[in-house]
Amino acid sequence: MIVQQLKLEEHKVITIEPTASLKELLEVLDRCGYQHIPVVQDGVFYGMAGYSEVYKAFFESTLEKQAFLAGTKVESVTINKTATIHEEGNMEEIFNKIDYVPFLAVLDGESHFNGMLLKSTLFDMLRDALGMHKPGIRLTVSMPEMKGVLGKFSEVVKDYSNIFGMLVLDDNTNFGYRRVSFKVAPETDIEALTEDLKHIGVRVFHVTPVVQSL
Repeated sequence: MIVQQLKLEEHKVITIEPTASLKELLEVLDRCGYQHIPVVQDGVFYGMAGYSEVYKAFFESTLEKQAFLAGTKVESVTINKTATIHEEGNMEEIFNKIDYVPFLAVLDGESHFNGMLLKSTLFDMLRDALGMHKPGIRLTVSMPEMKGVLGKFSEVVKDYSNIFGMLVLDDNTNFGYRRVSFKVAPETDIEALTEDLKHIGVRVFHVTPVVQSL
């Protein structure tokens, strides 16, 4: 379900057909402002194509510029044909596949193109998780890797403020501690909160002054 929630709907996606010319591709890219767009025809995702592929192909060509652009098809410069994810995909699949591509093509149950998932959307989700759209004070703490400590941490913090956003780091730590970054309300008594967190073994080691919402 997460892919369906994050994807850009098909009718909002700018695409180009594999049989279009590179001249048409450049015109579309210039209009939309993207570096790459999906190559799609009759619901089939062929990959993506963009400026860099056109420039590389022209560099390797012996044709004059205008003849090259008019006579070369998009399908000849299409890349990342497997940069896809099913609309029922999960977060692990998203992050495993999107590292080296600007977006993933979302496919429905019949493997038809059904939209795309932008890498920039994941950054927006991360901003939300960090509470960056609300004013507040950000704290980074060191938390022991012990069962139940996160629950105790939440119980302590709730006496002082709501948590506007939290991110737990160091999933593969070998030191017995994890870092947690979270944001609380601007009026929170940070000194008192810090003291109470010490009692459950959580150490505050960085406090960012009040920041404004983005």
